[in-house]
Amino acid sequence: MVSLRIFLARLRQVGDSPRALALLASIFLLASAVFLLGSLDTEEHSIRLTAGDQRGRRTEVAEALRAEAEAHELTLEIVPAAGSEDALERLSRRELDAALIQGGLPASDEVREVAAIALEPLHLLVRGDVAMESLGDLRGRRVNLAPPGSGTRGLALEVLALAHLEPSRDFQETQLDYRELESTPAERLPDAIFHVSALPSPLASFLVDERGYRLAPLPFADAIALRNVAVSRGRIPAYAYGADAPAHDLPTLATRMLLVVHRDTSEEVVKRLLESLASHSFGARARIARAEISALVAQPEYPLHAGTLEWLHRNDPLLTPELMEGIESLRSFLVSLVVAGILAFRYWRRSRVSGLDRFFAEVSRIDREALALERETHLDLARMVGLRTRLGETKTRALEAFARGQVHSEELLSSFLVHVTDVRSHLNAMILHERDRIEKRARAIGRDEEAALREMWEEALADVRADREKRS
Repeated sequence: MVSLRIFLARLRQVGDSPRALALLASIFLLASAVFLLGSLDTEEHSIRLTAGDQRGRRTEVAEALRAEAEAHELTLEIVPAAGSEDALERLSRRELDAALIQGGLPASDEVREVAAIALEPLHLLVRGDVAMESLGDLRGRRVNLAPPGSGTRGLALEVLALAHLEPSRDFQETQLDYRELESTPAERLPDAIFHVSALPSPLASFLVDERGYRLAPLPFADAIALRNVAVSRGRIPAYAYGADAPAHDLPTLATRMLLVVHRDTSEEVVKRLLESLASHSFGARARIARAEISALVAQPEYPLHAGTLEWLHRNDPLLTPELMEGIESLRSFLVSLVVAGILAFRYWRRSRVSGLDRFFAEVSRIDREALALERETHLDLARMVGLRTRLGETKTRALEAFARGQVHSEELLSSFLVHVTDVRSHLNAMILHERDRIEKRARAIGRDEEAALREMWEEALADVRADREKRS
């Protein structure tokens, strides 16, 4: 209470001083600014991202993501890659920070998934002059499976294996990329082209509109899914590529467009990527249905990045049942800790605070020594003086301990002092008796009594000093 009154008095003194008040206000404002700046991460981040071929649909999505990311202080540098497999290899080597890839591909432990953005149906485009009723009609034809490093090739080979078709043996494989397919004259293009892309595909639109290709159905999703869990049912809607396209939905299989990053990518970058993907304007920019964006992290194919996990729980209530259980456990622990602290403090106090037992014991030892000395033929004056000195020192230590609060036996203090007085009286009587004996002896031999007593005391005090030095 005294400390509180002093604090309030000092506070009133500060309030009466304009200069001190201004100083306190400045310190408060400075501290608030430091905490505010610390809580806001305004640092700009920059990453390298690939979306595969620059003419592909993923690049359109990447451009939309780059535009949205700028509003979240994140700069994306979009670089080309040969395909999804090439992107994953470069990502594992940390040549890239992020990539938009085709799902269902093997990846190293260095890769982490951020989100699944959209389905990417597998397109089978066939030349207009090629009759095709089934996959078997591709036997002996020229079929484009995409360049090495592309995920399209692996998925196309899975489909062709259902018809027992193998490259070189059953058909002639070509590996033209987007630029080559667009620049090659129509008469030199392959008979069929496999192509994985989100809808609508720029390449598929070009081949249908400019090169006379048509879309063929691929109703094998369930069969492929038995072997590849990353494959799901897909469809290409009627008239998706113009009025001359099929007037009914075409069944096909689909994988998901995934946004992946290197595992060492910062959590802050990943959260800004997800904020960009979840923004209302991203779907319009990327021409992706909002329903697809809402399932950003459903059924991940790779381990989720820590930033994604944190972003998923961004709207969790502060007081969850798990948190309350943790708080209750913490409360129990703290109560136990406080109780243990109190017991430890009491033990420490008791180890320092004792009764008069040890002082009683010391006085009793002095008393026993005095009785033993009294039974001897000649009294040793030096020993008696030494015992009286020890008795005085013991009494002094006991009273000092009591004054410091280290003795809790207040009710026994008077008994202790009576005991000390009795022993002192006994010792004084013995000393006086020995003094009388020395005086009588000095008179009997004609020696000066005072000189004899002085010699006696000097010898006694010398012995006391020697004994004290020995005990210390």
